[in-house]
This record gives sequence, structure tokens and C-alpha cells, in this order.
Amino acid sequence: VVADATLAVEGYRDRNGIEFPLLLAGITGETASSRLPQLDAVHAYPTTLFVDRQGKVRYVHTGFSGPATGSHYVELTREFDERIKALLAEPG
Repeated sequence: VVADATLAVEGYRDRNGIEFPLLLAGITGETASSRLPQLDAVHAYPTTLFVDRQGKVRYVHTGFSGPATGSHYVELTREFDERIKALLAEPG
């Protein structure tokens, strides 16, 4: 089961040209919070964690809005870009 989930995440990464690390923190029947104590609950799939240079979780986003969701996708993309740029602009 873990191997299947890993392959699914790797496929998602490859299809979307993602160059940053992705973490598979659990599978169905496991709680992500047991592996990531910063989370008290993961409420949706996928869950995106924005982590700063010191390794602190700064923002958690749950769910996904794909291109077919129109303005929701545009807003999500803008929000992610702003958060990533802000985190990258912080001193190391």
C-alpha cells in the first residue's frame, strides 16, 4: 500500500513538473499528525505545508483547486506564489 501511494505521489510530481520535495506522511488508516506533530489534524487531501528555512511549518493549506475551477485556481496559484516568495525572501 505504501509503495502504491509513493508511486502515485511520484507520478503527481512528474506530471506537474514539481521540483521541490514532496512528503508522503501517511496513508489511509494512518494519521499524518503522528508523523508530523506540528499538525493536529489533516482534514483533506492533498495537504500542502509551507515550511520556512528553519524547518518551522508556517502555513497549512488543505485541498486543491485545479485549472477547471477557474477563479479559484487563479486565486490559489496567486496565494501560493506570494507565500513562497515571502518565505524565500526571509533571511537564511
